[in-house]
Amino acid sequence: GSVAIDLNLLEASNILPFERVDIWNITNGARIQTYAVEAPRGSCTIAVNGAASRHCSLGDRIIIASFARMEADQAKDHTPTILHLDEANILQAVG
Repeated sequence: GSVAIDLNLLEASNILPFERVDIWNITNGARIQTYAVEAPRGSCTIAVNGAASRHCSLGDRIIIASFARMEADQAKDHTPTILHLDEANILQAVG
């Protein structure tokens, strides 16, 4: 399985194609690890594919998280990128 993410959202979140991501399903409590792939730019697509799709249904609210390794002094100054999307996966805010 993988998760296809609109290329605009991948770029806004700094997630690279084939980067490992965690998906935390708020609706049903499932937690899975998979990898990101590009969905067409402007499509607003976030689609969980393959075997991973058994853990998510259309309309579920999910969190997609990626992680970075860094030294403690770098972590103190690091600000994560957080995208807030609406029900149609349209970017509402970056914070």
